[in-house]
Amino acid sequence: MDELKAKDKRRELWLVIPFLLLIFSFTTPYNPSWPSDVEYKKNIIQVNEAIHRMERGNMGRRLGLVVLGIYGILLLAFTKNRFRLNGALAWLLVFYLAWVVLSLLWSIDKWFTIRRVVTYFILWMAAIATASRYSIKELAHICFYVCGITAIVAFANEIRLHTINPLSESWRFSGLFHAVMMGWNCGMFALSSYYLASVSPPASFRRMFFYAMTLLALCLLLLTKSRMAVASTLIGLFFIWYMISSARSRAGFFLVVVIMLCMGYLVLGDKIFEYGEAATTLGRGESAKESVGTLTGRLPLWKECFRWWVKSPILGYGFNTFISPKHYVEISQNVGWTPSSIHSGYIDALMGLGFIGLSAMLGFLSLALAKALSLARKNLPYVFSAAVLIWLCYNLFLEANLIIRPIFMTFAVLVLLAQLAFLPVEKETEYYS
Repeated sequence: MDELKAKDKRRELWLVIPFLLLIFSFTTPYNPSWPSDVEYKKNIIQVNEAIHRMERGNMGRRLGLVVLGIYGILLLAFTKNRFRLNGALAWLLVFYLAWVVLSLLWSIDKWFTIRRVVTYFILWMAAIATASRYSIKELAHICFYVCGITAIVAFANEIRLHTINPLSESWRFSGLFHAVMMGWNCGMFALSSYYLASVSPPASFRRMFFYAMTLLALCLLLLTKSRMAVASTLIGLFFIWYMISSARSRAGFFLVVVIMLCMGYLVLGDKIFEYGEAATTLGRGESAKESVGTLTGRLPLWKECFRWWVKSPILGYGFNTFISPKHYVEISQNVGWTPSSIHSGYIDALMGLGFIGLSAMLGFLSLALAKALSLARKNLPYVFSAAVLIWLCYNLFLEANLIIRPIFMTFAVLVLLAQLAFLPVEKETEYYS
């Protein structure tokens, strides 16, 4: 009977994976002409056009969100209720979501905030439904296939458009959407494939396949030249390796690293720092080095944010609403460019939900990460949860969309948070040696 249920679950996964891939191709949305648009600078828009896009929205995204909402409702209806409030984490998360809704009362642009809140709650409903239906390992498989297929199709699209040029400082692998978002996609692809390799039987074809996919994901990730995505993914991969490795392997690794650094310094001398600085640009040239001081224009934007924040420090301006048509012209003029977001998940929470909202967000992220780390010591699936949460928290320093935008990576993060907050702990799993 158990074997029959497992086969039915595998069949179900093979239906869910293409379904989610299709839905998020609308909600993201995927744009096959994106690489050529970037090459010809068509992605640079004026303030009036940006405001028009905000007000108009995207019909494909709306359609995708409607279908995603229906998916969440149906999944909840046909899945056994296993929900519970797991301590302070669950209560803090519930408070945060309630505060998101309450922000409609003081929003500077209520219609704009309503759209953002509805989108966010559809994502959360679908994420909670998915968390109740699938295990963490099954979610890792979903992440692997959705992100892997997206990355491969995106690269094939670059080949089709003849836009691939790794030697050019201005070219970054994007394929279907912004290079930073593709960096998140490839990062999730790498984390899920490496985790699945770790839980596969030793010396099996499956393990070799997932290791090969990890390598492919890292290659594509480096081509995005997205520094935050690369750094966070490497930290997440290192965490997974550290948790599944023996003490002898860890000691050997650190010894090899120290020896390599010493040998590098002996051969290159002080130039090792120069080469290290060049490596941090990921091939984006002198312009990337020059922009480090302002974090690629983020510091002037954040300075502008704090100028506005002091006017409403406790409540903020409405969930994800500070960058809205209401005062977009003034913000763009003051910072000298047209930001599509605040480019920091933490500052976005501060501006939208005030000090109370930011505190709640930091609280539930900290508790979720602490719980995942605690469980990961003896329960292998939670190694993946902890790695993804580390990856998320690191990215949120310089990016906001990863926690609020209706993209698959946001959805996957919300599923893992829902599992930690509202579902029983999964059974312990032994590590493969």
